[in-house]
Amino acid sequence: MTEAEEALRRWIEAGLIDEATAARIRAFEAARSAPAPGPAPAVAERPGLIEVLLYLGVAVLSVGVIALFGQSWSELASFPRVLAVGTPAAFALLAGALLRTLDEPGYRRASQFAWAAAVPLVAGTVAVILNEYQPLGLDNDNDRAQILVVALVALALALVLWAMSPATLQVIALGGSLLFLAQAIGNWPDEFSAPLAGCTLVVFSIASLALAETGRMVPRDATRLLFAILVAFGAYQPGFESGGTAWEFLAFGAAAALLVSGVVRGSFAYILAGVALLFGALVRGIFQNFSDQLGAPVALIISGALLIGAVLLLARLAPSLRKSTP
Repeated sequence: MTEAEEALRRWIEAGLIDEATAARIRAFEAARSAPAPGPAPAVAERPGLIEVLLYLGVAVLSVGVIALFGQSWSELASFPRVLAVGTPAAFALLAGALLRTLDEPGYRRASQFAWAAAVPLVAGTVAVILNEYQPLGLDNDNDRAQILVVALVALALALVLWAMSPATLQVIALGGSLLFLAQAIGNWPDEFSAPLAGCTLVVFSIASLALAETGRMVPRDATRLLFAILVAFGAYQPGFESGGTAWEFLAFGAAAALLVSGVVRGSFAYILAGVALLFGALVRGIFQNFSDQLGAPVALIISGALLIGAVLLLARLAPSLRKSTP
């Protein structure tokens, strides 16, 4: 006997309700708990043969381009070089556009994969054109400008494709393009500037996370995870690649901000990125600044204790974060 039936029996025996009232209560609750009429929810289609073949085709095509670079690139003239990279890029864009017109979930996933692969292929095509033909005065002696142009083209294409199909793979392509652009900006001075590249990436990533939190950039979960990782990478890069102690505080500040944001926004992705950044910054900082005083064994003990503490913190916060995720 269910709890509801047991309660009805007690109420009848106590004289609070009669059998007719109990029957009406049963009918009301049965109607309320019945599934709403309408079409059954769609079940996500499993990957089919055609979808798998497309993935395989894009992978083989990309490997072919890489093999061409490694084996026969020096033997090709300028135009065949452009065709060798541009044809796969055009094919990936066209395949993604055609598959996107089909209704099957597998084809739409395949279109997202093709478009994500198209971003680096198009960027490679632009790089080859700039290197071979040097338009707009972008000669090979000014490779910093060429790299910056390639990064901007990749970002522009990734933005367009994300706007047309806001899916996880397009978010990944967008994040990769922003990472590339940040490194290109860091490469603009005479010598590569890790602080400039890292801070630029942090700014880009924070802006993307702000758009995700306000609902303007989707899917939100993928955006949170990817750009939280990029915030961590960008904050880590200046202090621990350039060796500047003052820049190390950026990593610790970013880690604290990610942890606080994770608690406030109920995001496990922020917590994960913040803990990973804090752990990496502490370990790197210990070895970089205190190895002579503490010694490697003590540093390893501290690092292990920090890792255990981070795991315990994640295990403790994970259930509450999942419940509070908006």
